[in-house]
Parts: sequence; structure tokens; C-alpha cells
Amino acid sequence: MKKTLITAGLATGLFFTSMMGTGADASASSVHYKDVKTSDNFYSAVESLIEQKAISRTNEKFRPYENVTRGQASSIIAKVLELDIENVKDPKFKDVPKSHQFYKYIAALENAGLVKGKGNGIFGINDPLTRGQMSSILVKGFEIPLIGGHDIGLNGFVDTTYYVGGGENSAVENGDTLLTLEGQFSQAIETMHYYNFVSGYKTGETYKDRGELLEFRQGEALKRSQLALMINSMQKGTQYEYLYFKDFDITNRSVGKVATGGWVHDKAEIDDSSVVSIKEISNYETTAFLRGTGVEQTLDNVYAILEPKKVGKTFARFENGGGTGKEKVLEITVTGTKGNFEVSYKDVTPEK
Repeated sequence: MKKTLITAGLATGLFFTSMMGTGADASASSVHYKDVKTSDNFYSAVESLIEQKAISRTNEKFRPYENVTRGQASSIIAKVLELDIENVKDPKFKDVPKSHQFYKYIAALENAGLVKGKGNGIFGINDPLTRGQMSSILVKGFEIPLIGGHDIGLNGFVDTTYYVGGGENSAVENGDTLLTLEGQFSQAIETMHYYNFVSGYKTGETYKDRGELLEFRQGEALKRSQLALMINSMQKGTQYEYLYFKDFDITNRSVGKVATGGWVHDKAEIDDSSVVSIKEISNYETTAFLRGTGVEQTLDNVYAILEPKKVGKTFARFENGGGTGKEKVLEITVTGTKGNFEVSYKDVTPEK
């Protein structure tokens, strides 16, 4: 698969605003489809898919406002991720015979663990791809670092997260709020939200510290132009990498949450942040106590999210052992080119 690419800081409404707008790449030399104009905000994204041979340049129309089917999306995504579509194991979906034009793409995605059937041996090849399904496939396919409840805070969508507390519920006292992620695709959706890939729909409601409430509508069908925009944004975005603590015997600490939502006892330093920086130290927990001080939650961090910025070498220093003063030192080497960096690690902790 291709490297992890994440855009942190896209304009809100990328997915759910009108498909007509500004921001087009008018410098392109030609328009390949009768229904895609240079003034469309998805023009450059569609052109990028053509250049990658993920869609056909010979068709007269792209049909940007039509729902993208699960079969069509499989073809596009498998090509973009450069999956092996020749040496595939038959997933044996009843509605996807080997003679079908999308068979090898669906098989490649299934073999890679990116898609599943809908039950009873059916893939649902002609069914529309939903927004929730899209989030799951792309998070896995682009290897986007999953975030947990503490990273979401009070910013979750109302139809993917459930909050109780704030002093009004007996289960959570003293102003604390208990957050629970709910639903099959919720963690993937909130991960996309965290990196500003998606915004959501306004509900017209506001609530305490959360402000205006948004919903994701994960069950709604995804448009072909929206899928093109999402893929294009990911490929042009900032690259992030996991650093798993367990791989280098970096001791997980018991971490408390303070009233402002910050970490306690989590320390990590990078000698040269122009080579690589740490975006977040986090975990996969889908429940979290937020904001208040009435409940102290024990939390094991399992990874850091790193942002490689340029070719070079630096050192990461992690406080180890729950504030004992011990330090784990990793040498981090970045090679490659921007957007496709390779990051390697070497434990150089001094012996004591």
C-alpha cells in the first residue's frame, strides 16, 4: 500500500458542501469529461485520478453527483493504493464472479483486509458506498493513525459519539464527562474528523462546552466527486507515522487527565523538530473521561504519531518508567522524498 498521507488543516466542509465552487486548477490544459468543468472544486481531484489511471479518460462523462457504488469505489481505491490485482485469492462473493470487471479490485481489497461482504456471501457490488464505509476503507488503506476518545474530546459528531455527565448524571460526577464511541465506523469517522478530512452537517443545536453540534450521517451514500476529493486530499497531505512504544520497550505510564484535558507525566522530546516532530502521544481507547477532575482515569499510551518533515537524522527522548527519571533514546532516520518518506528507528539508549 502507499504511505500514510494525512491533511491536517483542510477547509471545513470538504465533503459536505456544494460540489460547485472555487479553488479549481484552471491551469490544466484540457477537460476530459463533459460534466466536469475547470470551475468545479473537484476538477483537480478528478484530473489526478485520470493521471493515476484510476478512472477512464475515454468516457464522455464522470457523473460527479451520482452515488459511487461499492464496485466502482473498489476499482478506484485499489488502483490508487497500487494493490496487487493479479495475484489475488478469490473472496468467493456470490455477486462478484471472476468474469466481472471489478472482480480483481474487490478481491485485492478484501485480501488486504480493507473491505468485507454484507453477509451471506454477498459483497453488494452495485450498492452505494456509504460515508461510514468510506471512512473505514480509507483509514485502513492509507494507514491513517487511529485516534482515541481523549483526542476527540468534546468535538465528536452527535451520531458517532455518546456523552454523559457534566454534573447531570449520577454515573459521572464533579463536572466530568464520559465519552463513548459508538457504531461500527465511529472510530474511523472520528479519526478522519480529527485530521480535518471531514466536517459534517450542522444540527442547529448547541450544547454547553461543545458549542454547535454536528452530525456525520454515516449511512448516507457517497458521491463520486466526493470520493475523488477525499483521495486527492489524502495524497497531497501531510505524512504521519506510528511509533509503537512496545516495539522499543518504552514503558506505558499511568496517565491522569487534568481539568484542561491535558496529559500528566507524558514527556517526549525531539532534538531536531525540523526533521521530525511528534503530533500526539495517544492510544486506541474508545471511552474517555474528559475535562473534569472528579474522576482520575488510568490510561496506557501505546504509540506516538510522528510527522516526518525532511531527510535527516535526529533523536527522540522519552521519559520512561512513570517519572523515575529513566530515559529511552531513539535515533530516527528519515529518507525518501516529501509525501513518501521512509522512517526508521534505532534504540540508542545509553547503558547505565
